[in-house]
Amino acid sequence: MRSFEVASDIVATDPNGNIHFDRSRERRANRVTRRFDINMGFKCNFRCKFCYYLGAINAGKTRDLSTEEVKRRLRVGRSWGKTAVDLTGGEPTMREDLAELVSFARKIGYQTVCIITNGWIIGSNKDYLQKLAEAGLNDILMSLHGPDAETHQELTGKKGSYERFLAAVERVKHTPGVRLRFNHVICEQNFEKIEKSGDLLASFEPDAMNFILFQPTRDALRAEKAIKFRSYKQVTPHLAQAIEKHRARVPRINVRDLPFCLLKGFEPHIKTMFQLQYEKVEWDYCLDVIFKKGYPFYGASAVFGAILSAENPYFRTADWDNKRHLAIQRARAFTMRKQGGACARCAITHICDGLVKDYFERCGDGELSPYSGERITNPTYFIERDELE
Repeated sequence: MRSFEVASDIVATDPNGNIHFDRSRERRANRVTRRFDINMGFKCNFRCKFCYYLGAINAGKTRDLSTEEVKRRLRVGRSWGKTAVDLTGGEPTMREDLAELVSFARKIGYQTVCIITNGWIIGSNKDYLQKLAEAGLNDILMSLHGPDAETHQELTGKKGSYERFLAAVERVKHTPGVRLRFNHVICEQNFEKIEKSGDLLASFEPDAMNFILFQPTRDALRAEKAIKFRSYKQVTPHLAQAIEKHRARVPRINVRDLPFCLLKGFEPHIKTMFQLQYEKVEWDYCLDVIFKKGYPFYGASAVFGAILSAENPYFRTADWDNKRHLAIQRARAFTMRKQGGACARCAITHICDGLVKDYFERCGDGELSPYSGERITNPTYFIERDELE
């Protein structure tokens, strides 16, 4: 049996997937994240092969928010009690008003202002990051997709992107008060290099590393077959090695878009849709849906998700804020994920969203293996306490 320390507790599973049940974890209260995101538009200087919006960008069908539209959304976030915001795109550093928006966010009460960036402009302009930091930027989430220039450049579609990334990281590391985190999208073309990517990213001593398995949704459904996974089982040994090697050094290592049972023994690192809204550094997806689809769509989704969640004991006893967020995530999971036949008898079926639908349709559910033991319904059961809101 292998066990992993989670705060002051021990979460353990045996080789057969039996969970050592902890009633205090099942009963603990949860608070929804106070962070949200604003997608300010899709203008971007990269053409990443796994981009959700690549088709729309290439077709010229995208529109960036105006300065006032972004500020309005920042005010909405504060009215919801949010204290942290991620400014995303597209590539936010392509906006001429970015420093103004960062400054405005801090002035109206945001404690954390983050940008999610590919690092191209930060790496090419020695004064640019300092200007943002002076405006109040204190968190950066950067994207690397390979441990070498060839792999990263092939996936980003931008010559020189790897060198600019490294230059940007060095500038962030030498800018006081700015926290550094990383995203690493994993696909068929780079999964065998996960350990090397982990080595590189961990060497920069980030606050977090997020390994995100490519999920063909929306425009990315038309992504070229070369980046779609043939088998998750090929990927998970590389993920396990990277996590095992660096979890003592990196405070947070997260794996997105993978069912728990495909990485048994590493449950505290797996975050499905049902965990996201409780992490300090993840987004409020109610606001995300409202901004992207509008209030009528949000309301209909919440009702539909609540109906789907009716059999979950945790949902029935949760407070209103928890209920609406769980309902939205359940509705999103219904459209984007699919559980296999074995999932119905799995002990954690209520807190796992299953497989990405495209993968399920191409590869089936034969890789899934249910957990045994007392049923768990609390979505934060496996998460370390210091990661929670």
